[in-house]
Amino acid sequence: MPHYFVTVLPGLEEILADEMRVKISGVCIRDKARGKVYFDSDLPVEHFLALRTADNLYRFIHRFPVGPHKLHLHDIEKEISRLDLSMILPASSGTGMLSFKVNASRSGNHTYSRFEAAEAAEWGIMRRNRHFRQDHSGGHQLEFRLDLVQEEAVFAVRMTDAAFRYRGKTREFTPAALRPTVAHALVWVARPEIDDIFVDPCCGSGTVLSERCAYPHALIHGGDLSAEAVAAARANVGHISSVHVKPWDAQRLPLDSGYAGKVVTNLPFGKQISSIACLPALYEGVLSEMKRVLKPGGRMVCLTDAEAPLQAAAEKAHLRLTNVADLRLKGLHPSIYLLEKD
Repeated sequence: MPHYFVTVLPGLEEILADEMRVKISGVCIRDKARGKVYFDSDLPVEHFLALRTADNLYRFIHRFPVGPHKLHLHDIEKEISRLDLSMILPASSGTGMLSFKVNASRSGNHTYSRFEAAEAAEWGIMRRNRHFRQDHSGGHQLEFRLDLVQEEAVFAVRMTDAAFRYRGKTREFTPAALRPTVAHALVWVARPEIDDIFVDPCCGSGTVLSERCAYPHALIHGGDLSAEAVAAARANVGHISSVHVKPWDAQRLPLDSGYAGKVVTNLPFGKQISSIACLPALYEGVLSEMKRVLKPGGRMVCLTDAEAPLQAAAEKAHLRLTNVADLRLKGLHPSIYLLEKD
């Protein structure tokens, strides 16, 4: 049975593992490490492309010990030169030359750089496989990954292309736009259901709305104070009759009380806020309005790094607050929170 791993934004490993268990029948999750979920499956690769929290999919090739000094670069080259890579060759490769590159990461007290480790791996590949040639121009056919963590190396080949985590779409972006994988994690924590009436009160360029559109729903509403953001969200979501995007104030939503079952949003935080002093009042107003719009038993999921203002606003609104995951995102450390209405 082939071994794989998927990469994910650090902090989202358990959310991705849960998505895998639900979506892929018979998958065997072997391990979770920072930014990775390892699993076994004999299903075709196409089944794994449904994982919307994942950044990329890799086929695991080899794990081996590594030394910390430059003289050990030769050992990396030698170890990789022993590998039979025929199992991962594209069906269309024939007997012609295959272009490739190796990306490497390094964590530990090594005296060599990740670039030197990648080069050693590349020489190892070419020693064993004469029809492989290095290509760093961006037009390579295969991309290998070498991760060095202290005294251990993991070698793998990427199965997804560069557009995978961005859904292969040309998107309109506004400042502080979420990565689709993070937006999906928020949607997944809310537990999408076929009869959902779903609201994103601070929708920005509509990434959360786009991710919710990937699942059956009843109605989806989104809005933002910024006319530029609303225009971008409409362009990104497209023409779907069940999705409504309009300009509005998240503290005064044009929606009936008890209307929505799910509210999911990326709350303003970090560089989106000109002064930290306004956050408590903003969060208090937004959470109060979200509680009004939510049905009894409804769920709200949000992303922010402003824990104290959020906690104070949740207490005032009488919403149960749970920290679901702590992330590292663009130099910030936001968390995903679940808030529930009795």
